[in-house]
Amino acid sequence: MAVRAVGQRLGMRSIGPISTQALTRVAWHLCRIFVSLSLLWVDNTILLIVGCLARLRRIVSRRQATLRNVRFYPKSVLVTGIGTPSGLALARAWEAEGHRVVGADVADLDLPVRSGGSMSKTLVAFYRVPKDHYISRLLDIIHREKVDVWIPCSPKANVIEDATARQVIESRTNCKCITFDVELTACFVQPESFRRWVAERDLPVVERHQVQSRDSVHKILHRSPTKSYQMRRLGFDESAVILPKRTLSKTYTRVSEIQISKDRPWVLQQQPRLGEFIADLLVVRGHVHAIGIRPAGARSSQFGSSLLDEALAMAIHRLMQRFAMAGGVRMTGHLSVRLMVDQEFDAHSVRHAIHIAGCTPGAEVIEYLFDNTPHSVAGYLAVLSSDPVETAAWPANVTRSSTSRPTLAWAEQARAFPLLSSIAPWILLPQAIRVLRVEITPFLFWKDPRFSPADPLPWWWHVHVYQPLREVWLLMKQNRESGLVG
Repeated sequence: MAVRAVGQRLGMRSIGPISTQALTRVAWHLCRIFVSLSLLWVDNTILLIVGCLARLRRIVSRRQATLRNVRFYPKSVLVTGIGTPSGLALARAWEAEGHRVVGADVADLDLPVRSGGSMSKTLVAFYRVPKDHYISRLLDIIHREKVDVWIPCSPKANVIEDATARQVIESRTNCKCITFDVELTACFVQPESFRRWVAERDLPVVERHQVQSRDSVHKILHRSPTKSYQMRRLGFDESAVILPKRTLSKTYTRVSEIQISKDRPWVLQQQPRLGEFIADLLVVRGHVHAIGIRPAGARSSQFGSSLLDEALAMAIHRLMQRFAMAGGVRMTGHLSVRLMVDQEFDAHSVRHAIHIAGCTPGAEVIEYLFDNTPHSVAGYLAVLSSDPVETAAWPANVTRSSTSRPTLAWAEQARAFPLLSSIAPWILLPQAIRVLRVEITPFLFWKDPRFSPADPLPWWWHVHVYQPLREVWLLMKQNRESGLVG
């Protein structure tokens, strides 16, 4: 009590739970800065060697060969979010095809330093776009650089902002935008409106019914005897009921035990037998130009290694072609579609039954879409075509991934460490090793997606200039907010 009184007289803040979390975050920021400084000399050597080797090469690049074609007309493309690995990879793909690439980053921090992607030699110009003047600044860049195609890759701008920007840009310029319009975006971001949109176009959608009586439950079960359903109380997270049971009598018995009425409605939703999958799509003018198929969660089996997986991937591809064509020529953008795969039994056969469960539009799809396949520059260029083209004329790049990409957020780890330390100190050791392994990975040039032998500076700049200065800025900001500095 005496110590606390003295501290209050001196104007010091008491160290409580909030201060403990703030100190933990400070430790993480300092640890990352220390790792960057300690590995600087190693990465400097790598940068020097790779740069020298790149100058010694006398091989004619694909870009030079393309520019020699007298029938080739290069386009100007604007990539926002050039500081992200996916945006940088997209810029390199366009530059390798002989096109003119303009990079931009959406800035929501007052950092005076540029991102690593902005240092790429593939860019002819780089701009910082303030979040408060997003659309007006994009218009200025498009007019100044005479941009033909705009591809948004920045996670700092949401899909509604990108859709609004498309409406303004395409109404005032000749630039075409790889993002959905305002109407489609508003429809796709709302689960119920998206389900209605899918159902109105005769596409298979996951069944979801709000039931208010036992009789309505039995009618749904009798109408689809081969399907499985999950029944749960509307608005409650209590344990769900799987229907139907193994026998008809057990099903009737279990339904009779449920308290259901108009005042206590339940939700009956179809459940998949083979799991959930995600189809990441590049859709341009109603055609799928690139598709990546991956399980919705981590799975032990290697999806895509068997003939059955290939058959499932082909079935998903056909369904996504129907889905894209249902939207018409205005269907242009990146999209992740969540699918539920069930089995339908006939007298002598079993086949896959794929149902659409939801979607997520936006630039974050690019991170998974082109993870294991070349970027579809020709697919993006289709947005400039005004002639309708048959689907078969545009073959899509199809990739299959066995698991979702693992992620490890430092903020989550910082919150977890105080909890783990209160349980047992030795639990921290394997957790700390796993965190350090993930954090040191960007410094290993052969594992960092920003590294390229022909363009190594973005990788070096990100891990040794941009990221450390960003950590210092965040550290000062958090210290001010938590009151750790007077």
